[in-house]
Amino acid sequence: MGKTDGCPVAIELFSGAGGLSDGLLAAGINVAVAVELHPHPALTHAFNHPQTTVLCDDIGEVSAGRLKKHVKHRTGHTRVDLVAGGPPCQGFSPAGKQDKNDPRNRLFEEFLRVVEAFRPTMFLFENVPGFTQLYDSAPMRNLLDSFWNLGYRMQGIDNDSDYYPEEYPILNAAWYGVPQRRRRLLLVGWREGKLEKPFSWPKVDGNDQPSDDDYNARKATRHISVEEAIGDLSFLTAGLECQEYKLGPTTTYQKDRRGNCNVLFNHLATRHRKETVDMFRRLVCGKTIRSIPEEYRSGKQRMRRLVKDDSSFAILALPDDYVHYSRHRIPTVREMARLQSFDDDYVFFGKRTTSDLSRRVDVPQYTQVGNAVPPLLARAIGRSIVRALGGRCKDLRMLKERQKRHAWICGSSGYLGYTLHSDANGQLALYDMSGKHVPLPTSEDEFPVTSYSTCVDWKKHRVRRRA
Repeated sequence: MGKTDGCPVAIELFSGAGGLSDGLLAAGINVAVAVELHPHPALTHAFNHPQTTVLCDDIGEVSAGRLKKHVKHRTGHTRVDLVAGGPPCQGFSPAGKQDKNDPRNRLFEEFLRVVEAFRPTMFLFENVPGFTQLYDSAPMRNLLDSFWNLGYRMQGIDNDSDYYPEEYPILNAAWYGVPQRRRRLLLVGWREGKLEKPFSWPKVDGNDQPSDDDYNARKATRHISVEEAIGDLSFLTAGLECQEYKLGPTTTYQKDRRGNCNVLFNHLATRHRKETVDMFRRLVCGKTIRSIPEEYRSGKQRMRRLVKDDSSFAILALPDDYVHYSRHRIPTVREMARLQSFDDDYVFFGKRTTSDLSRRVDVPQYTQVGNAVPPLLARAIGRSIVRALGGRCKDLRMLKERQKRHAWICGSSGYLGYTLHSDANGQLALYDMSGKHVPLPTSEDEFPVTSYSTCVDWKKHRVRRRA
């Protein structure tokens, strides 16, 4: 029997770089198909998940028939046990513009369309807490009414008439081993009478046994600090990139994220202007940019310094919202990924960062990390779903295959991001809207990243000795 035989099958929508898929796969859920609009996060998703077919397409253009075709190709049948995903949340997030007329606010209707087409046993809907209350709670109430009418019941909601959005449990990623205070709305629903066991929220300590404890009691759980999460990566000074570990792990969290990985990916430190460094020097840990005398501030409105002995603030899509706790620079993509609980073998493709104007078109590495569901949070919820479906929790990720793919990677994570060896073209299950393989960024001129053994000045492409 194959590794995924008998495991619950899932489709993920609005999948981004694959944080939710990574956690669900680690829990024992076979994510057969994922749909993502932009090619950069779609490439990241496909590279890191060899067992998942990634459709790089507008969800509104993806028919149920097309999804069923790919599910059958991956599993041999068209049964789907779980539909999961988090529609874009800019219209509901306090970090966004909260535009009531933002067309992305209605993308949850596409989620409903797929649920109605497949009628899975369960669904997992993820979004920001603001989804429950903004715009007089109309989107949330419409969503719940629709699920209810399709025959689904939801954790924490007995019926649609006594729903109070301010009372619905909002889960904090820090409760589940993520070194970050990130609050998320997670709606879990199931078809009445179809579960093998009652669904219950996971315990905060990662224990595989379900818990009946009041979720509010989880707030007392000790959180993993920023230094415990990224202390072994903090050797890098501004302007340098390093692709090997210079320090050994000092915490269990660091060891777990390293796993068997022996190459550091996406670990490039930004070289800032002198004025910016002077501003960073005046920023005390935990304080925001408003604590600095006005004559030293930039035009940036949101910025604060990480606190080394506390968990991180919620990681967002903009890298310059945060300053490293001990270095006068913003965190690297790898450090941000650690704070999101991605393992170090998870590689991010596309541009490292981009301008505000270009961000309307591009989805750079930093944005991919910030938009993702933390994998450890997804794994915790996924394990509860697997138990409710009567399955057995096991890690379905193809980590050995992922590690083999590391040898495909060339060049630097800066500028336009990594390229791949030309012989890797066509080997990723990444399809565009016409049903063809998406062309991959290949190169015959650059060296594999594993050829670097020291820190590299990524702009001048010359080796610099460590002080």
